Amino acid sequence: MHEGAVCREILLIAERAARQNDIRDITGITLAVGTQSCVNPAQLQFFFEIAKQNTRAEHAVLTIEPDDTITGPRQEFVRAIEGD
Repeated sequence: MHEGAVCREILLIAERAARQNDIRDITGITLAVGTQSCVNPAQLQFFFEIAKQNTRAEHAVLTIEPDDTITGPRQEFVRAIEGD
């Protein structure tokens, strides 16, 4: 269930970046995930499809990229946001 909280954080970060950069429609979000992450990619995608409704990210694709260089307690971070 912690994927729901991770998903919400991803969308908050994306929405904030979109506002700051005059992006009306977020088309893609890339999430880097460390090897010590407990995130289940399938569950995260499931929550993302629900949570993105009625947001700037409604048409966005979430790409999850494994990254074995991530260390420390934070094992996930938004690497990139794309949009128009």
